[in-house]
Amino acid sequence: MLACQMSPSKPAPTCLIVDEHPVVRAGIRAVLEEAWPEAKVVDAERVDDAPEALGGETPDVVIVDPSRAGVDVADLVAGLGEQVDAPIVIFTADGGARLLSEALKAGVRGYVRKDSPSEDLVRAIEAARTGEFYVDPGLSSTIVLDEGDRTLSARQREILQMLADGMQTEAVANKLGLSTETVRTHTKRILAKLEASTRTQAVAIGIRHGLIE
Repeated sequence: MLACQMSPSKPAPTCLIVDEHPVVRAGIRAVLEEAWPEAKVVDAERVDDAPEALGGETPDVVIVDPSRAGVDVADLVAGLGEQVDAPIVIFTADGGARLLSEALKAGVRGYVRKDSPSEDLVRAIEAARTGEFYVDPGLSSTIVLDEGDRTLSARQREILQMLADGMQTEAVANKLGLSTETVRTHTKRILAKLEASTRTQAVAIGIRHGLIE
């Protein structure tokens, strides 16, 4: 049995799987149905087939392999976003730094390799459906941050830590004795240096690289 089971108080998710290989879709379906016996799982061979497969329903999470979808990951995320309003988890055989970096920039909520334990996919789905972020632990070392202009200052690390602790801009400003506009400026620079699209991504990258706790 999977170690990561559904919380009794949380309903089972509705998931969309997009992968060109039927055996892969069947394998993912088996993992999801073992973790959540009441889960609703819909699958499609291609991104364009997703709306018809869903029949008008909105999934909680989309699991997709960009290398099998035949499009750039940024285009894939944008295309899915136009058709399905749901967080995306990348599930792929590609563990390279380039695709991982592109996926993070594109706004995916999770990234898991296909040769990882099934528990990692379950954890990524749980994180995505609750608005959190998950990267396969075996891939954290492949996220490379350049030195120089991407190095966070002491103040920026302090602000990023506060964001990780759940503090909002106004609370951070009050805590540090800064204006909210100054905090927003720092936040924008943090996102730019970490090449993150959202605060959630910046926090995830910061934690992975030991910039914050």
